[in-house]
Amino acid sequence: MIIHGPREESNFTVIPNRILRDDHLSYRARGLLCFLLSQPADWQISSGRLCLEFGEGRDAIRRAITELISTGYMQLQKVQGHAGRWTTHYLVTSDPWWFDNPVDNPPQPVDNSA
Repeated sequence: MIIHGPREESNFTVIPNRILRDDHLSYRARGLLCFLLSQPADWQISSGRLCLEFGEGRDAIRRAITELISTGYMQLQKVQGHAGRWTTHYLVTSDPWWFDNPVDNPPQPVDNSA
């Protein structure tokens, strides 16, 4: 039996159950996705920062990112800045269907400064 405690009224993130139950994702990738979805739209990430946040190695984090890309929860976007320098942005969504059928409220890019 599961007994639910009181519901949070502030400082929380709504995560669709399909993410938590998606058997195409490892628990590491599910956790990373939930963590990324809980961040503000302008939050900047790097592999190094994620390693520190999760206490995982670089290869483990990169495998989780690859998993999220292959299942459609994340896309990479290369952007050339004003000085000609290229950066990688991650587009993260709670609904993989969105990338093929964009509608209002697109996923926000998360800057990867690694």
